[in-house]
Amino acid sequence: MADPSDSLAAAPTELVAAAKAVRTLLDELSSGFQSLDADVESLIGSWKGRQGERFAAGYAEVRGGLSELLDAMRDTTVALDTSAEAYLGLEGANAAAIESVASSLDLPDVS
Repeated sequence: MADPSDSLAAAPTELVAAAKAVRTLLDELSSGFQSLDADVESLIGSWKGRQGERFAAGYAEVRGGLSELLDAMRDTTVALDTSAEAYLGLEGANAAAIESVASSLDLPDVS
């Protein structure tokens, strides 16, 4: 039998909060990366010779990796927001269905 503590459960508010935290981190990383990129591009522009070329090639790999990371973080925030919206939509539909069934019951008056 599966251990209930192994299951994943998240409330919409937690998903929204997680998306906000990832977005904040993404904004800070993007800002820092833009500043770093400007500094490194300035260095690369003035660094001539074989070592400068090797450094530029290495930095191009780093830039590509950071770009992929930032894209993945953007995708994560979209997925978290979408999950929260879907959960809330399903929760609303379920509540409406329960209310509809409950209002159609012909129960005796207990007062």
